[in-house]
Amino acid sequence: MFNRRKRLGFSLITVLIGLFILISGIITLIRVYPVIMNLSERSKNLVNISFIADKIFTMVEQIYGNKDNELPECIEGVLNDYPDYKYKINFTEERQDLYKVELEIYWKKEGKNERKYFVSSLRRR
Repeated sequence: MFNRRKRLGFSLITVLIGLFILISGIITLIRVYPVIMNLSERSKNLVNISFIADKIFTMVEQIYGNKDNELPECIEGVLNDYPDYKYKINFTEERQDLYKVELEIYWKKEGKNERKYFVSSLRRR
């Protein structure tokens, strides 16, 4: 009978230690959750912006890559698929028929103006 109590006491201590470890893990996860959500939202936003930039650079290549179309100094606009994001494109001639394309995408997030810059080149043929 004495051995039984000793094993039961050891089991209770083991259960309490396990519970302590479990509760510590849950508390850690609860504290880290807002940080994970913030990073997730940020990465989703960066993916959207990169996709928008790629779409705009493709559009510029298709429209202004040909010498027949006149190249403006600046273009501003909004993509129909992403109405919350506005863009501005500046063209700078580096050499004959080679242009530096500076793209600025801006949007409002929680009342703050956010901006992201991209640079590419355009060869007119």
